[in-house]
Amino acid sequence: MSTPSAGTPATTPTTSASTPASGADKTILDGPTPKDLLPTTGNYPTEIVRYRSVVLTDIPGAKPARALTGAIDLGEENLPFYDRPAEGMIVTTEQSWSAQGVTLGRLLHSLALAPGESTRVAVVDWQRTTRATGTETASEAEALSGTTEQNRSISEVANAIAREEQYGDSLGFQSSQSSSSGGSVGVALFGIGGGGNWSKSSNTGIATSVSRSTGVKTVAAEATQRISARTQQLATAARSRNMTVVRETTQTEKDQVLTRVVTNYNHMHAMSVQYYEVVQVYNVTTRPTRLERCLFIPLQELTFTHTSLQRYKEVLASVAPVDWAAKIRAANPFDTTVRKLDACSAPEVPDRQEFDGVELADIAASAMGVYGVRKADGSPLRFDPATQRWNTLPTTGLGGGLTRIAPGKNIVWALRATDNMIVQFDGTTWRLDPANGWGLRIACGTDDSVYVVGTNNVIHQRGQSSWSNLGITADDIAVTGKDKVWYSRQGVVYERSGTDGIRRNGPGVQGLSATSDGALWAVVQSQSSGETTPLLVESGATTVIRPATGGLQSVTGLARIASAGADYWVLMSNGTVRRIMGRETQIPFDDQPKADSSYASRIDVWSDTDGIRGVQVVFPSHTFGCGDIGGSGAQQASYTFGGADKLISYEAWSGKAARGSLAGLRLKMTSGVANFGIAATTTVAPDLSEDAGGASTICGLFGSTVKSGSRTYVASLGFHVRGGNVPQAVLDHLNDNSRHYSQAVWANADELTLSRILANYTYTPAGSTAAPVPLGMLLDPKPIAATGNYLGFRWNFASEEEREEWTDSRKASDNTFGAPATDTIAIATNGVFAEAVLGRSNSAEKIDLTRFWNWKDSPIQITPADIAPVSTASRAQNLDTTAAGMGASQAKFTPLVAMPDPNGLQTVQAVATANLFRDMSGLAQMSQVLSKGIEAAATNDKEAGVRAQEALKTATEHLQKMAQIAVDAAGKAAPALTGGGGNLSALGGMLNQGGKTDPPKPTPAPASGTTPASGGDSGTKA
Repeated sequence: MSTPSAGTPATTPTTSASTPASGADKTILDGPTPKDLLPTTGNYPTEIVRYRSVVLTDIPGAKPARALTGAIDLGEENLPFYDRPAEGMIVTTEQSWSAQGVTLGRLLHSLALAPGESTRVAVVDWQRTTRATGTETASEAEALSGTTEQNRSISEVANAIAREEQYGDSLGFQSSQSSSSGGSVGVALFGIGGGGNWSKSSNTGIATSVSRSTGVKTVAAEATQRISARTQQLATAARSRNMTVVRETTQTEKDQVLTRVVTNYNHMHAMSVQYYEVVQVYNVTTRPTRLERCLFIPLQELTFTHTSLQRYKEVLASVAPVDWAAKIRAANPFDTTVRKLDACSAPEVPDRQEFDGVELADIAASAMGVYGVRKADGSPLRFDPATQRWNTLPTTGLGGGLTRIAPGKNIVWALRATDNMIVQFDGTTWRLDPANGWGLRIACGTDDSVYVVGTNNVIHQRGQSSWSNLGITADDIAVTGKDKVWYSRQGVVYERSGTDGIRRNGPGVQGLSATSDGALWAVVQSQSSGETTPLLVESGATTVIRPATGGLQSVTGLARIASAGADYWVLMSNGTVRRIMGRETQIPFDDQPKADSSYASRIDVWSDTDGIRGVQVVFPSHTFGCGDIGGSGAQQASYTFGGADKLISYEAWSGKAARGSLAGLRLKMTSGVANFGIAATTTVAPDLSEDAGGASTICGLFGSTVKSGSRTYVASLGFHVRGGNVPQAVLDHLNDNSRHYSQAVWANADELTLSRILANYTYTPAGSTAAPVPLGMLLDPKPIAATGNYLGFRWNFASEEEREEWTDSRKASDNTFGAPATDTIAIATNGVFAEAVLGRSNSAEKIDLTRFWNWKDSPIQITPADIAPVSTASRAQNLDTTAAGMGASQAKFTPLVAMPDPNGLQTVQAVATANLFRDMSGLAQMSQVLSKGIEAAATNDKEAGVRAQEALKTATEHLQKMAQIAVDAAGKAAPALTGGGGNLSALGGMLNQGGKTDPPKPTPAPASGTTPASGGDSGTKA
């Protein structure tokens, strides 16, 4: 054999074609296969992988790091965000894989065979790949709305007069007679029996009745009933069902069955076949190859609303968990719906108020306010609702203290303590009454009518310039209206309307006070306990009752009551003052938006120092208002909405004097801020950030109002708004994980938007003296990395000199970022290497020439057993594509409340009722007497018939007994007549026997040789 050449034909220079080759050249050409044509491993990499990593190299202006002295709390809140640009690099790393060869790996299987053994081996290679993608979208839409309006107005006026004059004369005669008779007779063989009975009854009656009656009944009834009920129900269940079910299934199945026979043909050695895993060995080298400059821009995290969901819906769904991704895709941010912003309600004030250190001798109230007289020195006081304090009134011209005080419509009246003179206060000065009046008690009505109880306990009324004596003795007095006076005398209450006085109730009344609405309060002393309790005469009523509401029903030990609006002022017996704050029923209002409702164009608000009196919103289709619209004493503020102006959020302030009503309102709109009430005077900076639901247009109002005296205030207020129809749970999830979703939005932002934003900013590296250049010219607008709130961009160089300077300071080959690293990696392959190994022991005996030993002449018939059939059935499975069904609807209507029936004509029906007047003729009684007589006669006749039947029964029984006696007698006489003994049967037997004794007929002689039928023995022997 020739020696292989070490040269390479492709690279060996040759001479011209005509020059003969040398011996060496012939060796090269005629030698074995050249080495460059033989496959080798390890010379070149078979695979090169490159990847990039982004690193931060400098964060300008970063705060000094804290020393790590303990565990780090990952739940630490308020961690600082990056707020300045940061510099970094993109490091490109190359990883090359070079094959070094193959080697044997794990021993997979070992097959041992005895000498001459043969077996069969089945190798089953089964592989199945199943890939299924399922998408199911289901939404339901259902809206149920209904409006029911009930209006009924009934006016009933009924007058009925019934007159009747009756005269009755009735005469009745009655005669009745009844008779009955009965008899019976019976005849026997040896006797005769008979029976009889007779009865008679008669009754005669005469009845006479004379009556006369005259009656007149007049009934007049008038009833007016007006019922106005409006029920509006809106039940909405947002269920839009649009189901799409997509099931994409890909199944790949591969079955390979390989059978082979393995035989050990050695007659003296065992053999083991070993199967090894083939492993391929690689050298992996990793080294950095390229550096690029980048700049990290800090960004603010996003607040997700339905508007942002419109722009980034698919991006957000692509990075969300599976469950939330389905919910995000199911939301339709372009669809709008009407929703309610929860009403802002003012907090309720306490239901009662105590005043420490205030002791009064008298208290009274009117439209002017609440006034009192200090118990210590008689100084006049007035309650200030703004400061919630009792303030002293000026005492100019008073000349002493007061005992009683009575505010009217425009003037405060009082009694001076020194001489009981009547004084009046005009707001600055006290003056004596020009009519020179004096008294013990004083009262003033809403029309400024003044009454006093003089020192002689007689009631006087003040005229234009003098006092007139009414001639009525009283202990206390109260005025509820014009010419309507209540007074008490010795504990009894009287009402005087005009010139008439009527006693109402008592006793035990200690004091009286009137209210501005016409009601009367009385302080009554209990006879059992001695405690003083309040009683009430409601406006228009005439009876005294215990108060059921207002917190006064349980108050005891009081001396006087004053009423101001819905509040009650109680003066206790010890002089302390208690304010019981009334809770009037709030009146709800609701302006439901129309199906095509548009946004509001203007809002007007009326308010005073106590609160918001009324709100009015103007829509293109209608105008809706609540409360006192344009009320007197109220200030008006207006705000005009811009085109498509939207409500972002709102704030409310509460007042104190109006018992918890709204005192201020601030609306935050996309076009500006609207302040109403006390909100206009506050200095709180408005927050214009969008709420979770996003900005929405106002399309309706709802809330409630409450009365406070003669004024109405807004107690709660809310808005119907039309905005994006996005489930709140989806928005909450996005905002709770805003950093994660913000990074996804930043990384997927379009290059045009980013370039326009970056063009507005410049950045100069630290230590650089170059002129600032807009970032839009230096940064590639396509993001390359996101970390925290940083978004990284490739940062180009402004000049080639700058590039060289930066590259020279950061070379990839200077081990700055790590030296190249080489590792050996073994990777298992699908190949299997088999090796047969003979056993070391000889398993055959020595050959004896006297024995048969030639195996070829007689081979051993050993064949392997058959293996079981190998199954290659498919293992694929079917997927269920059935969509879930819809749930039951939750939208329902509430049944309407039945309206009451009219009852004003019941009195007229009573007049038209039959038998209105009493029957005085006595005809019914006379008929009863005559009927009783007839019944008595009929009873007598009936009794006579009964007795006749009893007589007949007696006669019948007698006849039966007589007949039995006759039969018995005949039975005893029969034997004597027949001459026999015994009975009739014996007699009959004798008669029959007599017929059998007749002479017998002659019998003919028998023939010769025959035997007679009867007789003695014959002479013939047997």
